[in-house]
Amino acid sequence: MSRALIAASSLLVVTVALCCGGYPLLLLLAAPLFPATASGSLVDANGADAAAGAARGSRLIAQPFTSPTYFWPRPSAASYNATASGGSNLGANNPRLRDRVCRQLGPMVVYKAGSASAGSGTPPRSPQQDIDAWFAAAPDRAARWAAGAAVGPADWAKTDLSGDAYGLQGRYILQWSKDHPEVIAAWKEGNPDATGEPKPEDLVVPFFASFAAAHPGRWPGVVEGKDADGLAVRRIEPVASDPALHAHLFDLWVSDPSNAEKAADLEPAPVDMVTTSGSGLDPHITLRNALCVYQLDRVAASRTPAGGDVAKTREAVEALVRGHAFTPLSGLAGEPLVNVLEVNLDLDARFPAPAASGG
Repeated sequence: MSRALIAASSLLVVTVALCCGGYPLLLLLAAPLFPATASGSLVDANGADAAAGAARGSRLIAQPFTSPTYFWPRPSAASYNATASGGSNLGANNPRLRDRVCRQLGPMVVYKAGSASAGSGTPPRSPQQDIDAWFAAAPDRAARWAAGAAVGPADWAKTDLSGDAYGLQGRYILQWSKDHPEVIAAWKEGNPDATGEPKPEDLVVPFFASFAAAHPGRWPGVVEGKDADGLAVRRIEPVASDPALHAHLFDLWVSDPSNAEKAADLEPAPVDMVTTSGSGLDPHITLRNALCVYQLDRVAASRTPAGGDVAKTREAVEALVRGHAFTPLSGLAGEPLVNVLEVNLDLDARFPAPAASGG
């Protein structure tokens, strides 16, 4: 027994010494040989290795790009926070995953060029126009969506929720329920044993029923305006078209059998454009993603000066992207990838965005 105890103790001491002492010490000694990697693979505005103070980002960590002038990274379940790395862990049959993907696609999806749904006009007809027309055709469409959708209505009510403070949508629901007693009455009828005051997400179904009755075929959209003092304000008004309408109603629209032909004409989106990575911080997208109509066409159009040749800019931007592409393991595995930060920095250097487009 004593021999076994001595052997086990010796193994523990050696393992701790190697793993907790030797290995960290080896990394510390080797770090000066690879200064850029050791400091986080930071890059400056020119794409060169940089110190923390001059860094624009890291080659290893994704960061959000939302301007149309840039290529966009994969969605992030960690909100691109390197201290909260992780995937969504949503299964393929999880309604929340489908809802998130459809909400992303709704405002941006387009028809295939030359398809019957796109038509021959300039600009071509958009799915968003057809969603608006389909929505307006049924006066109570918003109410039916709120009553039948599993995820979207409650999420809409909690838009911009921060702690216990609700955003514009949540506050609007609460104010509407005060002005329209039938909303609270419907909630109490459906929840006779509930105690306390209902939250906006609790009231969202009767709210949309009441709103649709008051404003048939309209959506509670966020509009920009000015108050009596001339200051910019955001408020909710009944609207016929809104990005949130396209986002939340896209799944219902594309699933409607009456829209089957239009759905077949939609331009497919690359999988990695609408799904998160396991870490939520993947700095790469596939070359297929970068060159799709949802990325390349948008970037090229926004990088073309007024009166410029969009097709020529598109060709040049495509060449730039292909120049950044690489295949993992020296071409032995996977499909070509592109580092989003490096491509966007190169874009700024070689194709400055027109001033009106922003960055």
